[in-house]
Amino acid sequence: MDLKIGDTVYLKSDARTIMTINDTSVKGNGYYECVWFSQELLQIGHFHKDTLVKYDREK
Repeated sequence: MDLKIGDTVYLKSDARTIMTINDTSVKGNGYYECVWFSQELLQIGHFHKDTLVKYDREK
């Protein structure tokens, strides 16, 4: 899967939380820094590309 900064994604284990890829991660190759809001608080997490699914707004 080809991911880039600005793409919306969700975790394979949690399709309810939509995140935005903000940057490549300091964790290394294949990791992305993602941002999302939880109860109006900005959250930041680092996830491996194999745990992410690209969100399709058309579905």
